[in-house]
Amino acid sequence: MSLTLDAPAAAHGLPARSIGASGCHVRVATTFGDVEAVWRVLEADAVFSAYQAFDWLQIFHRHLAGDETPCLAVISDDAGRAQALLPLVLSTSRGLTSARFMGGSHANFGLGLWRPAFAEAMTPDRLTMVLRDIAAAAPHPVDLFRLTGQPESWAGLANPFARLPHQPSPSFGYHLALGPDADAVIERVVSKDSRKKLRKKERALAEHGAVSFRLARDVAEVERFTDLFLAWKAARFAELGIANVFAEPGTRAFIIEAATRGLSEGRPVIELSALMVGDEPVALFGGTVAGGRFSGMFNAMTTGPMTRESPGELLLHHLIRHCCARGLSVFDLGAGEAQYKSNLCDGVDPLFDQFIAMSWKGRLAASVEAFAMRAKRAVKQSDWLWPLIVKLRRARGKAAAGR
Repeated sequence: MSLTLDAPAAAHGLPARSIGASGCHVRVATTFGDVEAVWRVLEADAVFSAYQAFDWLQIFHRHLAGDETPCLAVISDDAGRAQALLPLVLSTSRGLTSARFMGGSHANFGLGLWRPAFAEAMTPDRLTMVLRDIAAAAPHPVDLFRLTGQPESWAGLANPFARLPHQPSPSFGYHLALGPDADAVIERVVSKDSRKKLRKKERALAEHGAVSFRLARDVAEVERFTDLFLAWKAARFAELGIANVFAEPGTRAFIIEAATRGLSEGRPVIELSALMVGDEPVALFGGTVAGGRFSGMFNAMTTGPMTRESPGELLLHHLIRHCCARGLSVFDLGAGEAQYKSNLCDGVDPLFDQFIAMSWKGRLAASVEAFAMRAKRAVKQSDWLWPLIVKLRRARGKAAAGR
């Protein structure tokens, strides 16, 4: 669903500007340094996902932003106290400038940082005025807010943007509630027969070497795990006949910097874990943590004969146990359809999309994009069409590999 707002006339190109918005004051910055102090204060008591953490987005933007321009909107109350931050980015294509949440396809959820009481007090009118003010203060005139993959709620807080017109996203997120007893958590979602089969598979792996769970311990191990992941993922995407999003230049540097930032203190921005057989990784997983929630970003497993022993699934079980032991409350596997997600997770995160126009060009684009996303959802949620597309992709991948 799309929405049209009329942006007020204003001078653009300013690095930061404050505009009143019905009890709110909006300041837009174009560099991380301009808002770092406010951002880190908000991280202490605001609601947000790990994909909106300052360090995660700063590193992402450094390596994968391309020619996109940050549009970091700080929303303050009448007393001048920052109450929310929307980490947006601007991009221009074919004369249309759109604003969207930072993180691209690597961020599973689009969200702002919101102090709960302020978020609960936001009305549709106030949100509308905030968006108008962001458009007015942005460094380039905004034609369209393309706000996709937003959770309806997060950590018990209703997403304020759900009060504006929106439509369901093509996919939804999967999560698992954790607890102090890892055995009880796993038994809740995995049948006795399935657990027995996995124990048998782990014993089969142990015939090749000691099986262990390992977190990347130093820079050399981060680089080793990253290079293995990228190689395995490239092979897997080729097999599935789909584009490899991890082949984008800068991806390796992003993962390595994020996995080494804070590593010496035991709090890396991206945690890399592996299932080891002897000294060799056979499955890898990358994720990030905020607010007691572990959010899975990517995974891959060896292309060798050990794949028949389900090393990826075994790694997930070890990782869940590790998350329970450290007192985390939620384990999520992100958005997108996959059997291993539905097999392991007993909760879903409904997501929604918004296309909010600020100009006539934005109105045209909003209508087209909203329709395209509805069509994509219809395909992905179809019991017969989506499996057919998956089969066709695999056939195309096999044909390409045989050439």
